[in-house]
Amino acid sequence: MSDRFIKFNDEQLDAKQVMMLQDLSRLLLKNKETHVKIQKFPYFDPINNVLITSSFWSHRPTHIETAGLKTDVMLAAYGYQLMDSTVVNDVINNVESFTHTKFYQQLFKLLEDKRILNIIIQERPSTQKAIILRNKVRQQFIETQINVYKTKTTFTDLLLLHLAHSFLTENFYDIPHIHPRIDDILVNMYQYLPNFFYNENSEDNKFLADRIMYQIDDILKEDMLNEYYHLPKQVYSAMETQSFEDLRRTDASNTDGTNEQENSEDIESEKAETKSADSQSSGGAYLEMELHEGTNSDVASDNDTAREGDPSDDMTDMQLKKGKGSNQTIDNEEGGSLGSNNLFALTGINENVDIDWRVPEIKPDFQQAYREVEQDVAFETKDLIKIIKKTIDREHDDERHNLTKGRLQKNLLNWFIDDQYKLFYKKQDLSQSFDATFTLLIDASASMQDKMDETIKGVVLFHETLKSLNVKHEILAFNEDAFEADENTQPNIIDEIIHYDKSIYSNEGPRIIALEPQDDNRDGVAIRIASERLLRRSHNQRFLIVFSDGEPSAYNYSQDGILDTYESVETARKMGIEVFNVFLSQEPITEDIEQTIHNIYGQFALFVEGVENLPIQLSPLLKKLLLKSF
Repeated sequence: MSDRFIKFNDEQLDAKQVMMLQDLSRLLLKNKETHVKIQKFPYFDPINNVLITSSFWSHRPTHIETAGLKTDVMLAAYGYQLMDSTVVNDVINNVESFTHTKFYQQLFKLLEDKRILNIIIQERPSTQKAIILRNKVRQQFIETQINVYKTKTTFTDLLLLHLAHSFLTENFYDIPHIHPRIDDILVNMYQYLPNFFYNENSEDNKFLADRIMYQIDDILKEDMLNEYYHLPKQVYSAMETQSFEDLRRTDASNTDGTNEQENSEDIESEKAETKSADSQSSGGAYLEMELHEGTNSDVASDNDTAREGDPSDDMTDMQLKKGKGSNQTIDNEEGGSLGSNNLFALTGINENVDIDWRVPEIKPDFQQAYREVEQDVAFETKDLIKIIKKTIDREHDDERHNLTKGRLQKNLLNWFIDDQYKLFYKKQDLSQSFDATFTLLIDASASMQDKMDETIKGVVLFHETLKSLNVKHEILAFNEDAFEADENTQPNIIDEIIHYDKSIYSNEGPRIIALEPQDDNRDGVAIRIASERLLRRSHNQRFLIVFSDGEPSAYNYSQDGILDTYESVETARKMGIEVFNVFLSQEPITEDIEQTIHNIYGQFALFVEGVENLPIQLSPLLKKLLLKSF
């Protein structure tokens, strides 16, 4: 992975904020696959299913930035739904043959933005406050630009800015003074500009823009220098082409020789198939029982021997604790099936990822190196064991009531209603068991070069601690082959450092020494794989500890990398997995690094300068999380 931060306009990407905008856009567009990106102007690209918000709102107070970005999403979503693409393409193609096309297009977009924002306020009154704030900030920006262009001779930009200011303030009484050749026309123009409030559609706004252009087009000398309102020409051109192709397919279907009766039968058949598909699921009818991998079943006390349910299972046999084998288990000891849980399926920017499972060889010199690392962290291991034991070795008193012998209970009602006189109770000590499982996920990319020694110490610390407590766990390392990755395939290597079933064996530890920095890292993919494997285990609590520097970077991952990683973390947490990041380094940790990791993992992130400080910093977080497992 390149030794840099993923930035947009030299700013750290706020993944949580972008995900919030993404949820809003998906709600408004009723499309669960829509993604959000930040560029210069807001619009929606239906061809690529991407909604663009504006970087205009950066470097502003948080409440202004949030309101601006939210209204950008609403403007783009409603604009796509309410703007007539045919009319927009007429404006883009300049069917009226105006000379100043840039001015014409921006003028039309100004009118459309104002119309759409008014509609949003009407349909969603709760958005009024945010839109008023948006207009106020835009008004202040326009006023500063007007002051700049007053000292210049670029009257075209100045005219559009004055028109924008008039529409933002809804003030058409104060007529601006720009130039003697234009001022007289403005007096006449400002008499019919209020007619805008009667405009109901894109065609009405085009008519108003045309009327303005017929008055001003011959007088203006130059076209716009800057762009304040943007029409995405390529998007609308593609939409027009797509619409034309759809029309051709419709025409062809009308001449294919089918009659109306056949079409009617096809429709009925399609409805029936749809109803049938709606009543089915990939897991069969047994999913309706909400059995989650045997969590509430006493057939198996540990998920080590449990298997995933099969549609051919008989419910009666399951209740009678009868079972059978399955061919849907892990393919081999070096890896496993992927994608059985749709929530963690590799789609979108990860759809071309190929997973290569490997098991590093334990070389002869690893034994001595491991013993040295183990001795280095021996003191910290004892501390961490104490922390966990103090948390899990709690005992509580439980009372059993209505017994024939024991201590006399306060409630003596049974003396009158029970011939056996069950009036006694007993206290018994029930020791709490530790029902949790761990997966350690290590970023083995090039950017971990200066952090790998400390990371190995941290991994050994965790491994020895969990092994001493007889807690099974899994250790995986991940990286992407930067030299083989291209548009068609991105090979991702998962090294199985410690196998789950062998994790408490003493001879497996030295394989941790095989950890070394490789190429790139696609964190979102690795977290999904680890999360899916964790969900196969029936433990009450599942921990995913990610040792990473928080810099996802791989082929075609760029800005989407942080978002994809954040989304994978949030999905895992929704499934009940406790995910937190550990950043180990001997060097001082910068504010930029902390911000990047917090954007992905929230407050569940540890920044540790030196492995000797890990138990102290881990203690509060681990206590809080472990208490949930009781």
